[in-house]
Amino acid sequence: MKLVAVMVLAGILVLLVRRNILQVDLSFPLFLALVVLGFASMSEGFIDWVAERLDILDSPRAIILIAIAILLGIVAFLTVAISRLRYRQIMLVRFLAQQDLDRQEEA
Repeated sequence: MKLVAVMVLAGILVLLVRRNILQVDLSFPLFLALVVLGFASMSEGFIDWVAERLDILDSPRAIILIAIAILLGIVAFLTVAISRLRYRQIMLVRFLAQQDLDRQEEA
């Protein structure tokens, strides 16, 4: 179950990259984190250790919780990237509008 949850999240990430919805350079660190989490989730000692640190009674839920946290990290990271792009787009529109006004004043 725990490995399946990590594999599904990794599959979704790969699908987003293949459809050009997500850029590879933005998603690679997060994909790498999912791969490491997938391999680590095969170790019962690691799962028990993580569950103990997070104070979770059911050990596999700890891995699912971490996978969801990584997914939320992807969302936050992409939100920041989109916000920066939107800001740059607004600045470009303002610049072009100012140039158009300047041309109209000259004519």
